[in-house]
Amino acid sequence: MYVDLHCHLLPGVDDGVGDWEESARCLEAARHEKVSALCVTPHIAPPRFPNTPTVLREAFEAWRGPAEAMGFTVHLGSEIAFRPYLISAYRAGELLPMGEAGRYVLVELPLLFRPPGVEEAFFDLRMAGAEPILAHPERYAYVIRDPGCLTSLAAARIPFQLTTHSVVGYFGQAIRHAALALLDRGWVYLLASDAHSASGRAPLFREAVRVVARRYGIEAARRLCIENPRRVLAGEPLLAVAGLRTKGRRRR
Repeated sequence: MYVDLHCHLLPGVDDGVGDWEESARCLEAARHEKVSALCVTPHIAPPRFPNTPTVLREAFEAWRGPAEAMGFTVHLGSEIAFRPYLISAYRAGELLPMGEAGRYVLVELPLLFRPPGVEEAFFDLRMAGAEPILAHPERYAYVIRDPGCLTSLAAARIPFQLTTHSVVGYFGQAIRHAALALLDRGWVYLLASDAHSASGRAPLFREAVRVVARRYGIEAARRLCIENPRRVLAGEPLLAVAGLRTKGRRRR
């Protein structure tokens, strides 16, 4: 049912799962969470994770058969660390888009400080034919302090992707409040697990879907966890998700 667009279940390539056995345990957890399709998104973050599309495709091809045998539809993407001149890396083929359509790229900003030039970099990516998605902004320190600091990106219709764990309070109330503040504004287009391990951060969806459906309605949850992730993988435009202010719903 649900489509997990951001997870680190490709073994041995980053800080996610270390081997197939752990990946299989995560896939079992994902099945329990009603996930039927997922896109593995290993880090491309030199120098810590100097992964290349070639290396990741080879690892993915070795992994996909056993994963598909467990009943999942699987895709390959990446989580790209923001850096100056990101457009140069994209044009050089050093970045790996989301899924086979290759339109969307998942970009992570630094957690502690907002770097200069983000708007310009995302604009350049769009001009080159790539559509950036902002990964888990609710976990950035500057967004926790002031969710409104992302107004310019939201005005440019950059899709925000929240972590399901954030919505349910796994990372603490400050991050949960930031996540809900972004959802309230209608700036969020996607929810994903960002799962890293079977024990520390396993796939999670059902509880987050309940939170979102109760607060924003069933259609919002469907768009965030099913429809828009499918559109990302197909390279299609995303559907807006009405926030609390637009719907006029009571806070809970």
